[in-house]
Amino acid sequence: MIPGIMVSMGGQQWTVPPLTLGQLRRLMPKVQQLTEIGSQMGEKQIRILVEIVAAALQRNYPDISVEIVENLLDLGNAGAVLNAVLTGSGLRPRDRSPGEAPAPGPDPGAMPASGSSPTAAGGTSTVSSPPPAATAIP
Repeated sequence: MIPGIMVSMGGQQWTVPPLTLGQLRRLMPKVQQLTEIGSQMGEKQIRILVEIVAAALQRNYPDISVEIVENLLDLGNAGAVLNAVLTGSGLRPRDRSPGEAPAPGPDPGAMPASGSSPTAAGGTSTVSSPPPAATAIP
């Protein structure tokens, strides 16, 4: 069993291992599409979510199919399971679950649309920081 993050799906505990580099390379365009989910989660996003989770789970559970994963995921666990796959694979977690609408008002930690794709942990950000606060000189 490949070490990973434990998640609960369908009343069972599952060990979600990180994606391999090959899986990550093949799935990265789909991972980026998931970051574009707004307040509604459609059929396309659900299909992508299930495919990404199934790919990770198949490393520990070779007999698990996309159809089985589709029946294990629900609105209560989908965000946590996707987060387990992404963080276990070295990607930064999203600020909200798939399909969850953003909180009203400006989000001071929000990244601009051009920087909305997942970033490998430890990656360099090119997002501008706010100007430093004025400090008094004694």
